[in-house]
Amino acid sequence: MKKKMLIALMLFLMLPATAMAGSGYEGGFYVNNDDDSFRLTFNGRVQNQLYWQDRKDTTNTISFKLRRAMMGFHSKIAEKAFLGMWLMHAASSVENTTFQNVNVTGAVAGIEIIPAFVVTVGMVGLPLSFINEVSSAWITLPEFPNVVTRDDTLSAITPLRSSFGTPDGLGINLSGSYWKWFYSLSVINSAESNYAVQTNTKAMSYGFRTGWNILDPVPGKLTDFECSDKPKLSLSIGTDYQSGRTDPNGAVIKYLWTSSAGIALRWAGFSFTSEGFYRRTNITAIPATVLWARPKLTDIGYYANAAYYIIPKKFEIAAQASQTIRQGPANDSWEMGGGFNYYIFDNNLKLQLAYKMSRYFDWVAGTNAYSRQNAEHNITLMLSAIF
Repeated sequence: MKKKMLIALMLFLMLPATAMAGSGYEGGFYVNNDDDSFRLTFNGRVQNQLYWQDRKDTTNTISFKLRRAMMGFHSKIAEKAFLGMWLMHAASSVENTTFQNVNVTGAVAGIEIIPAFVVTVGMVGLPLSFINEVSSAWITLPEFPNVVTRDDTLSAITPLRSSFGTPDGLGINLSGSYWKWFYSLSVINSAESNYAVQTNTKAMSYGFRTGWNILDPVPGKLTDFECSDKPKLSLSIGTDYQSGRTDPNGAVIKYLWTSSAGIALRWAGFSFTSEGFYRRTNITAIPATVLWARPKLTDIGYYANAAYYIIPKKFEIAAQASQTIRQGPANDSWEMGGGFNYYIFDNNLKLQLAYKMSRYFDWVAGTNAYSRQNAEHNITLMLSAIF
C-alpha cells in the first residue's frame, strides 16, 4: 500500500510537467512549462563515509558506510503554491549503522498567502533552533553536534530522554518574515510520527521559533560558502511543548517543555553558530524498574560550530564542540573535534575529513553503579555528491 501511495504522489507531482517547455539547473535539475507557472525540481544527495573508531573498552572499528542517500521532488505552482517530498535511505545515526527502510520524509504542501504568512501542511515537525533548520548538505563536519543527534538510550535506569533534535510529526505550520523579523509555528499530532495516526484526541504538540536578523539574514547553512561581502547576523529563540506520553522505560510523562536560544554569524568566509538548550520533563508515575528518577527532570545542552575558508569556496577548516547534561546518573555526554573540507566542484562534490573525541556516561551492568566511559576517538572521511 505504501508503495502504491508513493507512486501516486510522484505522478501527481510530475503531472503538470507533461507540457514542459524548458529545463535547466538551479539548485537542482528542473523542468518548467512555457510561462514558468509550474516548475518541478529534482534534488539528490549521496554521502559515503570511511569511519574509524577507537575506544579502549571495546573492539576498534573501521568500516565503509553509506550515511545518506536521498532524492527530492519539489513543485512550485503559480509562484505561490508548492509541493515537495524526499525519499531517504540512511544509517539512523553515526553510532548505529543499521539502515532504515526507504522512507518518505518532508512530504508537504503549502501556499504563500503573503511573504509574511505561509501555510504548510504535512510532515512539518516542530521548529526549535538554527541547527534543526540546517540541511546535511551544508554541515561543516561529517556529523551534526551530538547535542541534537545522541539520545539517552544506553541503559534503562532513568526515564529515557531524547537529544535536542526536534521530533517529526504530521500537522500544520505557519511561517513567514517581515522586515528583520521571522517566525515559524507548528501544531502536530501528539504521536510525533510522520506515519502514525493520532490516537489521543485531547493532546497535540506545539512548537514556536522566532528571531531577528540584526544584519543580513543567515541562511540555513553552517558554512559561509558564498564568502559574503556583507556580514550576516541573526538571533533565534524557540520553544516546544510536547504532550504526555509513556516513556519507553515505563515512566508516565505529563509533558516535555524544551527551549533554545542562539546566534549565527556569516562573513567573508567565516561562520560561527552557537545555541543553548533547556528542557523540563514532568513525570507523574515512575515504575519500579527505573532505578533513578524525580518528578521533574532538567536537561541542558549547548554546541558551538565555527569554520573559515582558507581558500574561498575551495578549502575550509572547521571546529565543533557540544555537551549534554541530563539530570540523573549515566546519561551525560560531550564531544569536541575539527576537520578540513575540500570542495572539488562547488558544494556539489566535496571531501570532508574530521576527528572527534567524545565521552559518555554509562551504566555498569550488574554493579549498581555507573561510570564515565573511556574517551572515544573517531576519524571520518566523507565524500558528498549533491545535485
